[in-house]
Amino acid sequence: MKSKYCIAGLSAIALSTSAYADVTVNITGATAFRSATLLAIKLKYDASANYKFAHNTGAGNLSTANPNASTVIFSGAFPGLTGTTTIRCNFTGSVEGIRAVLGVTDPTPPKYYLSSVLSGTPTSTVGNVSEFAGVAATLSNTETATSDIAFSDVSIASTPYNGSPIKPSSPACGVIVFTMLANEGAKVTNVTSQQFRALMSKGYQPLSTFTGIANDDPASATPSVNARYVFGSGRNDGSGTRTVYLGETGYGITNTVKQYVVTNRASNAINSIQLVPVNGTTPAGYPTLPANTSVLNSTAYASNTWGQDVAGNGGYNSGSLLATDFGNTGASVTVFDEAGYLKFPTPVAADLVTWLSVNDAITAKNAGAVICSFNGVKLSSLVSLTATKMSAADTAKVTQGQYTAWGYENMYLRNDVTAGSNTEKVYNAIKSTIPLKLAAAGIKLTSMKAGRSEDFGTVVAP
Repeated sequence: MKSKYCIAGLSAIALSTSAYADVTVNITGATAFRSATLLAIKLKYDASANYKFAHNTGAGNLSTANPNASTVIFSGAFPGLTGTTTIRCNFTGSVEGIRAVLGVTDPTPPKYYLSSVLSGTPTSTVGNVSEFAGVAATLSNTETATSDIAFSDVSIASTPYNGSPIKPSSPACGVIVFTMLANEGAKVTNVTSQQFRALMSKGYQPLSTFTGIANDDPASATPSVNARYVFGSGRNDGSGTRTVYLGETGYGITNTVKQYVVTNRASNAINSIQLVPVNGTTPAGYPTLPANTSVLNSTAYASNTWGQDVAGNGGYNSGSLLATDFGNTGASVTVFDEAGYLKFPTPVAADLVTWLSVNDAITAKNAGAVICSFNGVKLSSLVSLTATKMSAADTAKVTQGQYTAWGYENMYLRNDVTAGSNTEKVYNAIKSTIPLKLAAAGIKLTSMKAGRSEDFGTVVAP
């Protein structure tokens, strides 16, 4: 279980690998939990006030309450360790993260890490802390490395790798909360488990399924002004977020789905969507496309973790990209099937529905997306444009057992990491700091009154 992943490194300038030879720890996994992870790591380095860090977002992003960088490197003095400690992060999905830590290479997902300690002119410098912002991936900075730590929205028991050796036996480090979400301008305000299962099984439903108003069906004799279709959207099967929504709604985590993704948008409007094709790539030979539309040609949307790469079963490989697309209206949308043919002869009014972590939902909401209730219960505080996290009242809905769209966040460690090693010390330091920096990501384990004995299990109070 020591096979390597091909990991693309990033750097701002040509860099030296010798500077991080003391200890380098590679972290991957849940995109939904990246804010808490990054804030916890930064808090540890801040204690030394002597380090450099770089990331693929704007300057100051890691100092906000909800940092959304997906690729980050820290290097410098780390409390409790001598020499230079380098921590490299790339968040690609929970199931993919577990796969990386186990060293499974079939299939091999792409990983992107910053390759080394940075030098040159930083974006900003405060004392002995230097930040390099907006670092882009380049092939010249690629690197192969072993993944050491993975964050996952689900336990290993809910992945294809159940039973594989991994540490520790009690990996939970917090509770991560999710919400149903619709795109800007959507008429959907509540999504039940039954309605979501219908979307996942067929791909779309008339709005009347959600409102109970017959004329909200575009195919009715006299369609209402609100008449439209509602399309299901979401992540590929390397995502823990997807595993949670398929489990929590009772759909089944290994059942294939039919998900649509945005393929063209402009001026705050979604122009076209498509049922995800096999391998994320539309077959050759599709008809000439209408103006301002496009079809999907990206293997990043494929679902291959469970060996079920079939039409519709793919999805977004990032919660942040999904959040961005949901900040757009769907008044006139061209809909393509998996082969690039029109699903409807003319554009239709379309609402898109998905499930996102509170972090990504806040980002989407600030761009215009609609926070929906789940089974009639809403995280009402997220609707505010100034909200950066759940209110105490909404938190109580989770901790007391009223709201069930949540899961335990797990922090896994590569099984062959030596006890007492610097890698294990870094793991322990981050895990102990997570409760201090949950921000919008979730809730402390010690705050939970209600709980569940397994992923998607019945939520009960003790």
